[in-house]
Amino acid sequence: MLLGSLPLAKTRRTTKTPPAPPPPAPSDWLSGWRPLAVLALAVVVFYWTPLTSPDASIQWDAVDTHYSPQKYFAGRLWSGPLPFWTPYIFSGFPFLADPQVGAWYPPNWPFFLAGVTPRAIQGELALHGLLACLGTYLLALGHVDHRAGALLAALAYGLSGFFAGHSSHVGIFSAAAGLPWLLLALDRGWMALGGAIGGCLILAGHFQTALYAFAALTLFAVARRKWTRVPAIAVLAALIACIQVLPGLELTAHSIRAGADYSRSTDGVLPPAGLATLVAPNFLGALSGAYTGPPDITQYYLYGGLLLLPLAALGLRNAQLRLTALLLIVPALWYALGPAAGLYRLIALLPGFRNVRAPVHDWFVVSLGLALLAGAGAAFVLERWRKAYLGPLLILVLFADLLYWNSWNNSLAYARSSYEELYGNKETGVASKVAASQPALSRFHAPDRLSAFGPMNHPLDLKLEATYGYNPLELAAYAAYRDAMSRNPKLLDALNVSRVLRPQRGAVEPNPTALPRAYFAGEPARTASVVWHDEQGYRIHCRAGAAGLLRVSVPYFPGWRATAGGVDLPVQRVDEALIGVAVPAGEREITLRFHSNYFGLGAALSAAGLLLAAALALWERRTG
Repeated sequence: MLLGSLPLAKTRRTTKTPPAPPPPAPSDWLSGWRPLAVLALAVVVFYWTPLTSPDASIQWDAVDTHYSPQKYFAGRLWSGPLPFWTPYIFSGFPFLADPQVGAWYPPNWPFFLAGVTPRAIQGELALHGLLACLGTYLLALGHVDHRAGALLAALAYGLSGFFAGHSSHVGIFSAAAGLPWLLLALDRGWMALGGAIGGCLILAGHFQTALYAFAALTLFAVARRKWTRVPAIAVLAALIACIQVLPGLELTAHSIRAGADYSRSTDGVLPPAGLATLVAPNFLGALSGAYTGPPDITQYYLYGGLLLLPLAALGLRNAQLRLTALLLIVPALWYALGPAAGLYRLIALLPGFRNVRAPVHDWFVVSLGLALLAGAGAAFVLERWRKAYLGPLLILVLFADLLYWNSWNNSLAYARSSYEELYGNKETGVASKVAASQPALSRFHAPDRLSAFGPMNHPLDLKLEATYGYNPLELAAYAAYRDAMSRNPKLLDALNVSRVLRPQRGAVEPNPTALPRAYFAGEPARTASVVWHDEQGYRIHCRAGAAGLLRVSVPYFPGWRATAGGVDLPVQRVDEALIGVAVPAGEREITLRFHSNYFGLGAALSAAGLLLAAALALWERRTG
């Protein structure tokens, strides 16, 4: 009864909400380190033939612009001082100021130390193919949140037609491989790493590609609402790269590219027909040998695989990624269309852009945007149809497609002959017939750089002092002298040319009227003779009854310094392009040496940039 009289406590009815289903666990082949192993394996397979086959070789600019200079630089690391100057091309050239050498680009250093060979250049390409894939995978993973989708995006970018087409442009290839890493660093807030990566992009040696990469960084930052991070990364990158940037700017100011204005140029513009190669690899005949596109076949091969565009279209459903990808794709594509499309002329008003040519070179930015969208599209398909085999199938189909068209069946990616057949045998002939018998302290002249002699910069390989070479930053004054020399052969004498190639007769003939390396013009009472020399300078014994002008048949460039008994002598430009030294009366020994005016300052600023990056990295780590 007592219990019956007490009010019963109300029982609270609770309904248990079933827990949300856990996200699908990745299959075993995508867990842990396996995606990175898959990418590494894919890159090895993709580059296996050019890396290992005796019937495959690097070609074109990979040989002429990159292999010969890198080989020369690597050799100088083990013998003698740094090659600020080389006497072998263009009668003398400020070698280390040339950004295309990539002397201070860290990923090149293992190859420099091991020794640069044609196969090593192919190794540089394979390494950067792997870096492009890994960076894109990590970047996509933060936006797609699906490992299989991120893996597909990585292959779509790192093995894309842009990289296949530019396999002969090592600097472009290397800088483009760093773009996803640059965006990743900004996205994660790793400012120190972003600055270091940005510095490496500049040091890779192709200013134009680095400029486009930083433009893409800005657009990416706007889309991600993280634009306040861009100035810090850009400043840090510029500081770190000063060791190359400052000497490079001085060289550019004295080169045939000084004052270049491409704001209205139609060279290297992407034609609408070129877009068809995105889905039809042989649309312009680049693979069949019946090429019908604009000049420079390497610029108009864009193939991304048959799955790329359908998956990218599906990827637009990803609201988080849509704006980011479109800001990478649309402005870069619009700019690539050139002056006629309008944006190119507007962008040319910004610092740096009017000095770069071939807007189609920015396609790697478009390619990365499409790859990210394709990864998102793959993620949508895999979430919609949860089949265990679908992810591997999509990745395998894309990889096989790109492997066939961008490697196995692509003559742009590598030559189908050995290096010896294409270049080495020709160079060996020049070595035995010309270089071996070239008189010391004199030059060899050919009407122009000759691919029939092997690499266009073969004088670097053969240690042959020649009047020609291959470099878009040839000194402007010297280029004008060479041009005048074609009309006035007497100018050969003042350039210390002892032998001349006569193509009409197929013979190398002596030039008996050649003047010595150092001389007093028309002044028999004054004498000069070179008593010692190396690649960086000369010691010249002079005897003069009165003050006079010593002529040295070396191209004038700021940084040459003449001293006698510890006293500086004035160095000036003579004969429009060569060196003159004002010598006082008497008998003395003059030392004429070259050292870059800006290397020391640039190296100090780079060191300061690295210290600043290290301090910033510590601060980021402590503040979490």
